[in-house]
Amino acid sequence: MTSRYHLAGLPIGGGSLSLPPAESHHAATVMRVRCGDRLTLFDGQGHEAEATIVSVSKREVRLTAEPAVYRPRENRRAVTLAVAMPKGDRARELVERLTELGIDRLVPLHCERSPWAVSAAALAKWQRVAVEACKQCGRNRLMEIEEPQSVAEQLGRPLADGEIGWFAHPGGGEMNADSLGERSATAIRVAIGPEGGFTEGEVAAARAAGWTPVGLGERIYRIETAAVIVAIHAAGF
Repeated sequence: MTSRYHLAGLPIGGGSLSLPPAESHHAATVMRVRCGDRLTLFDGQGHEAEATIVSVSKREVRLTAEPAVYRPRENRRAVTLAVAMPKGDRARELVERLTELGIDRLVPLHCERSPWAVSAAALAKWQRVAVEACKQCGRNRLMEIEEPQSVAEQLGRPLADGEIGWFAHPGGGEMNADSLGERSATAIRVAIGPEGGFTEGEVAAARAAGWTPVGLGERIYRIETAAVIVAIHAAGF
């Protein structure tokens, strides 16, 4: 049974409140909650609070919340993934996995070989998927999903102090902490290109900005598989 619900305006001091309309509908009509049931609320910024339901209607679920606590359940370093997003259910599954892995930020990447342009509707859908994934996995900070960026905007931007950049490319080095300088990194940015890979010009731009090519072995992976593999290494699991 779903016992976690997202409330962006969760009061830190607790008190009387209502679930947002979509969450109220889900709790009342799908989960069939009742007065006296206990729920966990999270605000997507790292806070969570226990709450007790005091009234239920088809349109509104009211609760009394205890004071919130800061419990983000994040990884030891910040990870941004810039990905040439696949379509449909493949994109949905990718957003779910990256949220569960604690990735901080997802940037849809538009490349020369990208087969489609990410729409506002797709971004909104992925944001809803990220909320649902947080509810399921116990994460209290939402993964940020940014507006699409070009390779020049993302890979052409110089890396900050303490930040390293990886881009998946055949023949790149192993994702090894010692050889790639991961141990001293406080933040990692990773780029995954489209099926067909980055063009020579995109690779040259990434190298010029200080990004390091990383290889994924001899097999060829789909975008979402490659992104998860690199995310696990980058997050330090």
